Amino acid sequence: MKTEKHSGNAFTKTPPMRILISTDDPGQGGVAEYVSQISVGLEKMGHTVLISQSKPDDYEALEQNRPGIEHHWLDYQTRSDRERLLSDKASSIAIFETAKPELILFANCSPVSQMAATYAAAEKAIPFVIIEGFAAPYPSLSPSVAWFQHHQKLLYKIAASVIGVSGETLSLLRNYYGLHPHKGELVYYGRPEIYYEEPDPITRKEIRKSLSIPEDAVVCLTAARMEIVKGFDYLLEAVRQLKESPVWEKVWFLWAGDGSLLESATEKISKAGLTDKLRLLGRRNDMLSLLDSADIFLLPSQFEGMPLAITEAMAKRLPIVASAVSGIPEQLGETGLLLPDPVAEPDAIAPAIVAAIETLASDTEKRKTMGIACHERARDSFQESEMLRKTEAIMARALLPAHDYASPGLEFIRPDAAFPNLTPATPQSLQWKYLRDEIPHANYVDKRVPGTGFLNRDEATLLYNLALPFGGKNGLEIGCWFGWSAAHIALAGVSLDVIDPVLANPQIRESVEQSLKACKVMPLIKLHSSSSPMGVDALAQNKMRWDFIFIDGNHEAPYPTFDAAVVAEYANDDALVVFHDLASPDVAQGLDYLRLRGWQTCIYQTSQIMGVAWRGKVRPAAHLPDPRVQWHLPKHLRHFRIGPPA
Repeated sequence: MKTEKHSGNAFTKTPPMRILISTDDPGQGGVAEYVSQISVGLEKMGHTVLISQSKPDDYEALEQNRPGIEHHWLDYQTRSDRERLLSDKASSIAIFETAKPELILFANCSPVSQMAATYAAAEKAIPFVIIEGFAAPYPSLSPSVAWFQHHQKLLYKIAASVIGVSGETLSLLRNYYGLHPHKGELVYYGRPEIYYEEPDPITRKEIRKSLSIPEDAVVCLTAARMEIVKGFDYLLEAVRQLKESPVWEKVWFLWAGDGSLLESATEKISKAGLTDKLRLLGRRNDMLSLLDSADIFLLPSQFEGMPLAITEAMAKRLPIVASAVSGIPEQLGETGLLLPDPVAEPDAIAPAIVAAIETLASDTEKRKTMGIACHERARDSFQESEMLRKTEAIMARALLPAHDYASPGLEFIRPDAAFPNLTPATPQSLQWKYLRDEIPHANYVDKRVPGTGFLNRDEATLLYNLALPFGGKNGLEIGCWFGWSAAHIALAGVSLDVIDPVLANPQIRESVEQSLKACKVMPLIKLHSSSSPMGVDALAQNKMRWDFIFIDGNHEAPYPTFDAAVVAEYANDDALVVFHDLASPDVAQGLDYLRLRGWQTCIYQTSQIMGVAWRGKVRPAAHLPDPRVQWHLPKHLRHFRIGPPA
């Protein structure tokens, strides 16, 4: 199911945000490409996006590529004036006061690259998220390194979230930059759908003709800045060695990218007599066409984050030959050919390139098979839509009130606007004897009936994520109160039967219907003013069976057990049952009933404790309990596993 976004008064899963993206890449590298992509994507999703960066020479073209996005230009160049980047808070504060962002996203080229601006955000008490596009281990523990480590640790501590573009990046941030083990989220760079289209044979022919390269040649493409870390000298040496190879007559090499070494690299190629076979193309704006023209993608870098160029080549069905450094092994998985680490084994890299090119250049079928595998991995892991979804969720969580918490790594929605009477509970309003009021998370109630609580933010988010794999399938909810939990289940796309005797009250039913209509999910929901288990039995007489079930009905024994028994009878073979309020021993009896009958079970450390039972081909969502809380378990739950199997 899809919900509308920011169209008039249409419902939005997350409220619109005013986001300032601050970056130290003025438009030359992968971080700059990411900033353009994420800013345009978030703008299309209905958010107001502003960008703070140095003004590049081609800033008019940059603005044209970011329609509707307001730019705030720094009065210095972040690439050359590193001192101001590290010390000039005033420039950033001036931009913050003009832009008035609700949230700042710092898109960094390295962990210490925007330290002054990040401190400025902290000083102005503006929530911020940091995304690290690259990280490397510190080579020493000099006093200056220790100073950076100390201050970066403090900034990570107060950041709403820290995003790494690879698992390797997050590991480095934790080992060298003070990122807490429980903090940090993985969001892979994603590429838009156009990169996943079939290569265009006409474009392939035209590009080769323009470069005077034979149509039957095997073209090896590199797309990278012409800087020492990108490994041009390794490629040059490999091409020299390939002159003696049987594949020499059929291979050509292209390098697309500008940089400080372009002139010297051109001279080296000329001196080696390789001008015809190794072409430096400079900066290009037609990378899709170049990818269509290529047969192999090659990147012999010394250091990387998670290279966009590799993702693009994978999406375009090219076999990849790349260094086993940073996030590249994680990026390729079981696809592609990994070269040795050029820093650890510098003498091995050129021969490894030669061996890889000889293998692929002489085997068309191998190139095709490897290219398809790369494409499938890219489509599974590096989609633009997934990157945008996860980033939006992280930023929306960053703007939660102080006493709200939602587990990182889960898709986040916030349908509060559809529930105008939703309000935090006061300490006096909720008197349930099993209330774990020592957990510092806000409890929510309907202000018209403040004595009965809803799922809190973390629990509602978990419920939504548990329901997501069941989108398009049948669901059952026992106990909906004012529809808060039903909305979260239906927003996941589940077709939902809701049973609750309070729906016989016209005022409550009308309120529930209004909220569900505001969420645009009413077509997915049928409301039944009956009680369980009799009401479930009655529905099942119409051959109704359910895949996703949420039990939050009568909490007094033996009713949770009755509910568990009746849903077990009518659940499909692949089914998940969710319980809320397992802090109560009576509710826990329902989960135990299913456990003792062979269902797999686990519990989640949330404020009131949630639990699931499942059977068949089901994988419950993972959940990270709030690391600020000293969690404990009531005695009646200590035989349950915490969290699902990995």
